[in-house]
Amino acid sequence: MSENTEKNNAEEKAKKPSKSAVILLVSLILLSVVVFGVYRTLVNYYYFEIVLITYMVIETVFVAVYLIYNRGFSRRGVTRDMLPSEWSEEKKDAFINSGKERIKKSRWMLVVILAFMFTFAIDIIELFVLPTIMGLFGL
Repeated sequence: MSENTEKNNAEEKAKKPSKSAVILLVSLILLSVVVFGVYRTLVNYYYFEIVLITYMVIETVFVAVYLIYNRGFSRRGVTRDMLPSEWSEEKKDAFINSGKERIKKSRWMLVVILAFMFTFAIDIIELFVLPTIMGLFGL
């Protein structure tokens, strides 16, 4: 009977999002609103091309830094068996854990990357998709 209770508790914990996941989601929503709002404001007062290129450069820099910091995800999915046999167990653990730690520490960069991607997606929909759909229906 206690095994059943433990199983139910484990299922409840699995369904509940972690506090850090909730914080990341709220941060993503807030940052997306801010980035999009600033983008719209700047586009209204300055040249569209300058603002677009500036945002694209910021996005590119964040993606590049994220990839470089995480070493191209070369350590993702690496097991002890894949590492050289002459390495000590401590060195293997350090190698594997450093990859996991880097991904965990760089999560905040994903929030920024996704906020800028959201802004670009809305802009693309507004500039290209909606006029095409409206043209199909003669609006």
